Amino acid sequence: MKKLAIGLCCAFALGSTSMAFATEKAGGCGIGKEIMAGKTGLGSNLVAAILNNILIPNTFFMTTGILGCDTTKTVQNEQQGETFVASNMDTLAVEMAQGTGDHLAALASILGVAEADKAAFYSLAKDQYEPLFSTTGTTPATVLTTLNTAMLSDVRLSQYVTQ
Repeated sequence: MKKLAIGLCCAFALGSTSMAFATEKAGGCGIGKEIMAGKTGLGSNLVAAILNNILIPNTFFMTTGILGCDTTKTVQNEQQGETFVASNMDTLAVEMAQGTGDHLAALASILGVAEADKAAFYSLAKDQYEPLFSTTGTTPATVLTTLNTAMLSDVRLSQYVTQ
């Protein structure tokens, strides 16, 4: 049992270490960043990353937008959306046709759609199913481009499209 606990701690530390090597700002946002504010270097970033995973999960701060986390940054990351669509293309096609589903909800979150506007996003996805998936050779990039174009024509959803 002791070996298992030590192994889990080491695996956790190594997982956090990879975040610290990513960039100088690897502590990201959240409680770890706040505690380590003003400090630089690998050690500080490693401690911040570990604190973000141990004390209160960093995802809490990322979704609520507190303690230095910006919830709008996901909109700026088109590659993340394209990667998600590519990985879940078949499931998204089904869920967009239905206008509901966990993968569709995840895509809305990746695109930065606020909770209050998600129902409008699901409805738009369902209404736009034919243009999104009707052609042979549909790619994740074309799905997102078509979806963004449709969102631009919607008053509520146009704010989530980066131009």
